[in-house]
Amino acid sequence: MALLSQLESVLEAFLTAPSTEISKPRHWLVALSGGVDSIVLLHTLSQLRGRLGFTLSAVHVHHGLSPNADSWQSLCEQACQAQQIPLYTERVRVDLQSGLGVEATAREARYVAIERWRQQLDAEAIVTAHHMQDQAETLLLQLVRGAGVKGLSAMGAWDVDRFLLRPLLAVPKTTLLQYAAEQQLTWVDDESNADTRYDRNFIRQEVMPRMRARYPQLDSALSRSASHLAEAQTLLDTLAQQDLVQCDLREEWLGQSIAISHLHCLGDVRAKNVLRFWFQQRQLRMPNTEQLQDYWQQLSSVKPHRYLHLPLQGQSGQSVTYLHHYQQRLYCVTKPNALPQTPLVWQGHQNQIWGDWQIQFKVSKGRGIALARLGISPAAITLNKRYGQPIVLPEGTQLLLTPRAGGESLQPDVKRPRRELKVIFQMLGIPPWQRAFYPLIQVKTSQPNPYQTLVALAALAVDEAWRPGRNAYGLEISLTPI
Repeated sequence: MALLSQLESVLEAFLTAPSTEISKPRHWLVALSGGVDSIVLLHTLSQLRGRLGFTLSAVHVHHGLSPNADSWQSLCEQACQAQQIPLYTERVRVDLQSGLGVEATAREARYVAIERWRQQLDAEAIVTAHHMQDQAETLLLQLVRGAGVKGLSAMGAWDVDRFLLRPLLAVPKTTLLQYAAEQQLTWVDDESNADTRYDRNFIRQEVMPRMRARYPQLDSALSRSASHLAEAQTLLDTLAQQDLVQCDLREEWLGQSIAISHLHCLGDVRAKNVLRFWFQQRQLRMPNTEQLQDYWQQLSSVKPHRYLHLPLQGQSGQSVTYLHHYQQRLYCVTKPNALPQTPLVWQGHQNQIWGDWQIQFKVSKGRGIALARLGISPAAITLNKRYGQPIVLPEGTQLLLTPRAGGESLQPDVKRPRRELKVIFQMLGIPPWQRAFYPLIQVKTSQPNPYQTLVALAALAVDEAWRPGRNAYGLEISLTPI
């Protein structure tokens, strides 16, 4: 039972560590493949759950890549049933055309599915069976790929960003096999593990055995190096966090921005360290060395008046984020879906859905579109403010939201002439990529004199003729992507 006591010590140390954000775990979700590592992990955790005060569930992801995948799922079901642990299964489709390779694509699909179950089950952590040999192989694999300090840090025992707990990183594979034999556990062997066309399998089958024959302490030494590199990465992240603040980090609509002049003052090495850290904080897929260098060169050479945008992928590979250069600031923002072409008619409620957007209508004193001009009585405003009762516009009057067509103009200031909206955007410093997401606010009447007039540009500008007085009520309109 040496593994049981070793794992118990690891878990207790994790629970009492100052850096652990989970003070009292209630529910852990085991990533169960059916291989010996995860089967041993499931069994040991089931022995410790009462003693350490947590509950367990397991999730098995069926990739459909092996003809034996159905039998693997059946074995996982039997193992969980024997230990009275709820099992959740999910079939995923692995996109073989993703360009990331089968291993990486399958791993990404697996983690997305498991994280979805973690959220659905409200589990505090996903527990995986990565062990000492996995850690050593990961370090060597990252080394031959030319990874930086972060990649060479390999895997941490607690990945706070992805809610991953890896309690077996200090445990040798031989210990797991010995435990499985002692407990007479049943597991499956993935036939693809013998296919040395995959990089990890080549390192595991061809490289590591020869190196271990020469260096018996290879696995523990590589794990120790990964730990040293993880400490170095912590220092780099601390420096990057301080530098990011010095770069005048600002929250922006749909993202954040930093001052490019401050970034340049850091020098190339620290500036790229800040960018890596910033992308990580924004949960973006890290660009490789060549891409990052190309981004930095473009940012270093772009002229102040030039508009620049560079694409970045989200961690899931689905969402796209852009780096934008505008007025000496670097923006890191997501791109929402376009505004619908069909106009939105306000129904008097505080919130309405318009395509992929949520529109907020807020009654405010002295701001927005004058409710009196829309024919709204003071009594209706009072009922709305006190009880949230919808505001009913007079018969024949509509308030519409429409996308811009181009050439529209407003007069936000009575002392100045009407200006085209593109000039108003420039005066307000609205970056070019945001401008398509600010709808026009128009009033349409059918009686007694039919007309349709532009009264405002979303929450940015209201025509002087439609502004409320200082003590009068107006309607502020804002929107956020769903």
